[in-house]
Amino acid sequence: VVRDPEPEELRATIDWSDWYLDDADGIGAWGEHDEISRLLLSSIAQLARERGWTDHHAGSDRFFAWVREEPLVRVSPDVYLLDHRPTPPLPKQWQTWLPGHRPPRFALEIVATDWQKAYEEIPLKYCQLGCPELAIFDPQAAAQRPPAGRVALQAYRRDPDGAYVRVHAGAGPVWSPALDSWLCVVGSGAEARLRLARPG
Repeated sequence: VVRDPEPEELRATIDWSDWYLDDADGIGAWGEHDEISRLLLSSIAQLARERGWTDHHAGSDRFFAWVREEPLVRVSPDVYLLDHRPTPPLPKQWQTWLPGHRPPRFALEIVATDWQKAYEEIPLKYCQLGCPELAIFDPQAAAQRPPAGRVALQAYRRDPDGAYVRVHAGAGPVWSPALDSWLCVVGSGAEARLRLARPG
């Protein structure tokens, strides 16, 4: 955010290249990663059946781009939830400038390697994408004594003023308005998983 910029700053060209995500990048990195995603997708499917949600789509590892001139500026959520069921076939990449291509209402990112970069950059990207709710799960921090500076579960939401606010950073559980459920961390380390718990 820049307040009271100089005129030359307004004309500055943005270098998006640090945020480029090639086709081979960002797609499920390791075994536990895939298992965490599949378990949460299964929980969302069960929740949808219980609640009678019919017009939704939950998926994983699909690109979402939001800068028309820079199609490699994109994210690939480990789990995402769309408000409306898309007409098949699914696009290779959601492009939010196209009709019918919207940001997910909920996205999960699982921290795999560079945790500091993930903690800093992931919220910025999802804020720009327009995703109303983001959860970041760091399985390596799901421990009795997490590594310094790391937390198992973070949640970001857009507030009424449009700011993207971290509303939770800790062990959990954390309430998810998008899922109308609690996100709960169970297990620790390589055994750590995310599950949904009903309200009440």
